[in-house]
Amino acid sequence: MAKAALIFSNDYLKYDFGPQHPLKPVRLQLTYELMKAYNIFDTTQAVVTPPRMATEEELELIHTKEYVQLVKKFSEPDSGVYAAYEIGLGPGDNPIFPGMYDASRLVVGGSLVAADMVMENDHTHAFNIAGGLHHAMPDKASGFCIFNDPAITAAYLRKKYNARIVYIDIDAHAGDGVNWIFYKDPNVLTISLHETGRYLFPGTCFEDDIGQGPGKGYAVNIPLLPYTYKDVYLKVFDEIIPPIVEAFKPDVILNQCGVDTHFTDPLPHLLLTIQTYQALAERIHKLSHQFANNKWVAFGGGGYSPSIVARSWCTIFAIMAELDIPNEIPENWIKLTKDLIQTTPENTRLDKEDPAAKLTPDNKKKIEEYTEKLIETIKTTIFPIHKIK
Repeated sequence: MAKAALIFSNDYLKYDFGPQHPLKPVRLQLTYELMKAYNIFDTTQAVVTPPRMATEEELELIHTKEYVQLVKKFSEPDSGVYAAYEIGLGPGDNPIFPGMYDASRLVVGGSLVAADMVMENDHTHAFNIAGGLHHAMPDKASGFCIFNDPAITAAYLRKKYNARIVYIDIDAHAGDGVNWIFYKDPNVLTISLHETGRYLFPGTCFEDDIGQGPGKGYAVNIPLLPYTYKDVYLKVFDEIIPPIVEAFKPDVILNQCGVDTHFTDPLPHLLLTIQTYQALAERIHKLSHQFANNKWVAFGGGGYSPSIVARSWCTIFAIMAELDIPNEIPENWIKLTKDLIQTTPENTRLDKEDPAAKLTPDNKKKIEEYTEKLIETIKTTIFPIHKIK
């Protein structure tokens, strides 16, 4: 069996809020085409597996029956409904579009296919690049997300495999939907590294949001300052996450891989690079093998520069597949990108620029001091609950 499976179908491109919306389906197409350009699927290490439609019963593991039925109803071409703000739909973040229900449940089904592949094969990781829609709530769409596929996947794994789950979210925006859905559940440990909600949507998930009742200590929120850069980010990861994962002893790691943390992304304000994602993927790969029975399910997420998304997720997938791929970008993909999005991408997979070099010493000091205090706060509040010394 291959080391890694990419869950993909061209039907994923139907999850489309329109040409003016920042979540552009072309980013998925470019990601898949870059992997093909690198001949990743010509090896025995990697395969492409199609998604399936999630059933209503599977959607209702997290979402209310009423919400699911309304999404289904409003997705009909002749529904005549253009806004339903009481459930988060309408012009703005989550515009209604024909076929929205099927497009959304295909994304969920892709994540469930990934989960089954990982749980039923000892050495296979899986990546659903269309997934990671982590903001949706049980009865409401939010932040470009109709159905919350990471939360549904966690509930599915709990029900089908009785699995203990660590969820690691590296999107610039807090994984608030997953956080609140499992806020009282000690069997799903949620970890979100994100730009602080003081400056960015959704405006929640601060360091003192640590879970409630039996779930106290099982929600770990790490709100970072704007302009946080690679070295500081990796320090936070290294000091907090491996000890918690080791103490929790998960059966599987779920990992939302939003790359809107990239320094060129038009929405948030972080300064990560593709080298950072490479380092993070190497760390999560190691954690999955050390503490989670080799089981790692990855989802996509944010990222609003399509060519950056493609380079980033291709880098992550190569690590999942244990493949070394060149830094030089194949020329045929550069041409395709120019044709599809009318911009010329970098000719290297990794970033040439170090954005942290532009920070003033005072700004670096402020970020470092804030982060040290944040690490200490989390160690003080979370570590004792898990008996971490």
